Amino acid sequence: MRSFGISLALAAILVALGVYHGLATDRWANSWSENSGQSLPQLPMTLGEWSGETLPRLDDDDLKTVVENRRYRHRSSDAWILTSLTAGRSGRVSIHNPENCYLGNGYQVVDSIRVETVVYGGREARFWTGHFQKKKPTGMESIRIYWGWTEHTDWLAPEHPRLFFAGKPRLYKLYFIHPVDGMNSNQDTMYREFMVDFLTAWDQSLKSVVPSARRSDDFSPGRE
Repeated sequence: MRSFGISLALAAILVALGVYHGLATDRWANSWSENSGQSLPQLPMTLGEWSGETLPRLDDDDLKTVVENRRYRHRSSDAWILTSLTAGRSGRVSIHNPENCYLGNGYQVVDSIRVETVVYGGREARFWTGHFQKKKPTGMESIRIYWGWTEHTDWLAPEHPRLFFAGKPRLYKLYFIHPVDGMNSNQDTMYREFMVDFLTAWDQSLKSVVPSARRSDDFSPGRE
């Protein structure tokens, strides 16, 4: 009788783990955007001296997420920076990050991946960042990528994002990608200023939709 009780308890634990994994990974859900009826905040196409254009989704983007890719160009120089915003359930948005995807596509990490802080409006945003390179027929491609997550307005760079955000119904991921030119320190300053402007616009866009956007437990329709 005792062994039967132990077997029943183990079976219940396995079922609970299976259900949790299915919910965390959206195994039984359709497109996240179709289920929620929501979209990303409307961010401006012009930020200071930068003008943006929308780029198509990539073929390998998860169809159960909402994705918006943009390229911004600096009007008085040849500088450019890419942004990519993804929204969806945490089990999907917290995975497939540059240290996995880009290395799998032939890039190499030039320096150690580390956390950097971007200060804007008296607040701090934390992003992972890494310098990636790939040898192409046209020469060496050298880029720096920043990536981080938020549930609302606080951008974070946890060590294990899938565990850190487990069970969250909505999560955003943001990439900044720009070329690396070791001979031009002025462009590094320009890219950092762009990131400050973009994050400021993000906060303003959330406030314009939902005044209480800073509350981590308040996710109303239209917040994404």
